[in-house]
Amino acid sequence: MSIFDKTLVFVEKFVAPMAVKVSAQRHINAIKDGFVATMPFLIVGSLLLVLAYPPGKGNFFLDGWHALIEIIGQKNILAPYQVSMGIFALYAAYSIAYSLARAYDIRAQNSGLLSMFTFLLAVAPVQFLDNVGGVMPISFMGGTGAFTAILCGLFVPELQRFLRDKNIRLKLPEAVPPKIAASFDLLIPVIIVSIIVVVINGVLGSYDLSIPSAIMEIFKPLISASDSFFACLLAVIMIQLLWFAGIHGSSVVVSGILYPILIINLGLNQEALAAGEPLPKIFVNPVLDFFIFVGGAGGTWGFVVLMMRSRATHLRTIGKMSIIPSTFNINEPVIFGTPIVMNPNYFIPWMLSPIINTCIVWAAFKTELLSKIIALPPWTMPAPIGAVMATNSGTAAVVVVVCVVVSVLIYYPFFKMHEKQLLIEEHATETQNAELKPSNA
Repeated sequence: MSIFDKTLVFVEKFVAPMAVKVSAQRHINAIKDGFVATMPFLIVGSLLLVLAYPPGKGNFFLDGWHALIEIIGQKNILAPYQVSMGIFALYAAYSIAYSLARAYDIRAQNSGLLSMFTFLLAVAPVQFLDNVGGVMPISFMGGTGAFTAILCGLFVPELQRFLRDKNIRLKLPEAVPPKIAASFDLLIPVIIVSIIVVVINGVLGSYDLSIPSAIMEIFKPLISASDSFFACLLAVIMIQLLWFAGIHGSSVVVSGILYPILIINLGLNQEALAAGEPLPKIFVNPVLDFFIFVGGAGGTWGFVVLMMRSRATHLRTIGKMSIIPSTFNINEPVIFGTPIVMNPNYFIPWMLSPIINTCIVWAAFKTELLSKIIALPPWTMPAPIGAVMATNSGTAAVVVVVCVVVSVLIYYPFFKMHEKQLLIEEHATETQNAELKPSNA
């Protein structure tokens, strides 16, 4: 059995079934949907952060940028950032609970509000009471509070489901309107949550910890391990294998598993930028979206350009149909139209191109040729633009071009082999049609 066949068997027997189960798991779906709901806040907030911190001076454009910041005021520009990316975990706590509650057929608004209450109680109470003037801190409401938001968002609907199944609720007279009665269903969960959170925070307080800081201590090894070349490479390989089997790899690996960690990495970079410190993290979503996967999974934008110039009608048609979606990182037409899924002709370049690009991009970050990521542009933004905005550095566009060239060189021999096969088939079809066509003689 060839290496390709062994890999395919492994994907079909182990990877694909596991991915299907993960993508169908209600808690993972709730986390994924919850974070997706926060995306507009993350995008706007992080882009404003880029605006507030110009990369330097030395030309008319950059000098004008700095002058504009001085006129508007950096704090004024950062205000939307503070109430978007700065407290996005609060929004996530609501939306995760909302999503899971809908899966359990529980009143979703109640779950979302109770989850926000739980989250605020976990991250703010002791400091809130100690601060003169009642100023509530937001230190754990951004990226560093992501895991706390997840736990709150999952715990609250589970508690409500348990109470519902055991019929533990405040029974009101039938004359009470249903909406008012539904709001009173929160009374018992609020009391239970308050007791649990206050007791845990009280115990942790004796060790100079709180719930979010303790959670971050627990997950610190995972966060450190996630920001490594091998973690990034493993994610890329898993995404590619799943897509090759016809499963949306990015949805399973990034949205379903890695997203909270990558958002924490982004938050740590943004906090370091605001404090004037070196940026600590490399592995953030744009590394995949705009550098490794230019044109979508597989880094297929250069491959689409090759197809547009193909002599084979099928490849040329797919290329022309795919160039615009691929420019905006949407490449399902390429994956399923070429096809790449389950096609042994393209398995090697499909796997090899993103792996080589991962090596190039990681080396560029480690050698500081690339500035580390501080923003989260929409993943549908064309790669060079998105890369520049994510890093606030023009060098990023050069690295993107290098990755595209490398992908073209890797795909080219396999593309020519496929083109040759299709040309033979097209010629045979034309010959057969000519033979079947009745003669005018």
